[in-house]
Amino acid sequence: MDLDSEKIMKSVFDLVLAFSKMLNFNSEVENLRAIELYVLLYVAQKGPQKMSELAEVFSMTKSNITFLVDNLEKNGFVERERSNEDRRVIYIRLTDRGRDIYRQILDDFAKLIDKVASQIPEQDLLIISDGFERLSRLFRTGGER
Repeated sequence: MDLDSEKIMKSVFDLVLAFSKMLNFNSEVENLRAIELYVLLYVAQKGPQKMSELAEVFSMTKSNITFLVDNLEKNGFVERERSNEDRRVIYIRLTDRGRDIYRQILDDFAKLIDKVASQIPEQDLLIISDGFERLSRLFRTGGER
C-alpha cells in the first residue's frame, strides 16, 4: 500500500488544531502552554512520575522539565513529593485542583466526541477507534508489532 506521509501528517495536524478550537478550556487551562497541558494530562493518566521520567517521555532536558513543572506547581495543578525510599527522587503528582481540571477536560472531550461521533455510522467509528489504537501502539513500540 502506498501511503502519502504528507497527507497523513496534514490530517493529524488538522485534527489536533480542530480539537484545540472545539474544546472550550476554561481560562486556567487556556493560559497553559501546550507542553504544560501534555505534562498535566500525562501525570493525570499515568499517576505520579519522577522528574527524570517526565524528561525522558517528553524528550526534554531535566532543566526544561523542571521549568514546566515549576509553572504547573505555581498554578496549583501539581506538587512535588520526595520518595520515602530515596530522598533524592522527586515525584510529580496532581493536586486536587489538577484532578478537577483533568476531570473537566475529560468531560469536555467526551461531549465533543459524542457530538462528532453522532454524525458517523457506528461501524465506521469502530474502524476509526481500532485504527487509532493500532497507530498508537505501533508508534509507542517503534513500529514493532
